[in-house]
Amino acid sequence: MSKSSSAPLVYAGEFRHAIDAKHRVTIPSRWRGEDGEEFFAVPDPAGNFLMILPPPEFDRVKSDVEANPSIAPADRRKFIRRFYALAQLVAVDKQGRVLLPEEYCRRLGLDGEVVLIGSHSRVEIWNSERWAAATAEEDEVFRRVAGEVGL
Repeated sequence: MSKSSSAPLVYAGEFRHAIDAKHRVTIPSRWRGEDGEEFFAVPDPAGNFLMILPPPEFDRVKSDVEANPSIAPADRRKFIRRFYALAQLVAVDKQGRVLLPEEYCRRLGLDGEVVLIGSHSRVEIWNSERWAAATAEEDEVFRRVAGEVGL
């Protein structure tokens, strides 16, 4: 899902795709790299969506936790252990699809049409109804922050 270049790809946009019976979803072509490219699928801690993290972003999470002095060392270890336990390696196939872990599809309600959201350094895969609710809930915050930064 990331093009080979000196700068990392920025994932942006909203795409609707269907998950097939085998739990595969097509990744937008502009987010794809080479066939067989690997990513980490991790459910969001709140249970709202599935995060698809390229390896550098996956590593950054661990580094950020380890470097955060406000997190107790024992809590750092517990978080990292859980984060790595939840992570599943996924790869892009020749048709540009990623096979999503069946358990996560079931838990997060990912079936039929889903929404793929570019979120800068990662991709989020949302149940379409849950995404509509989150968008409605976040609209006011988006407008307020956009005004504060002069958009």
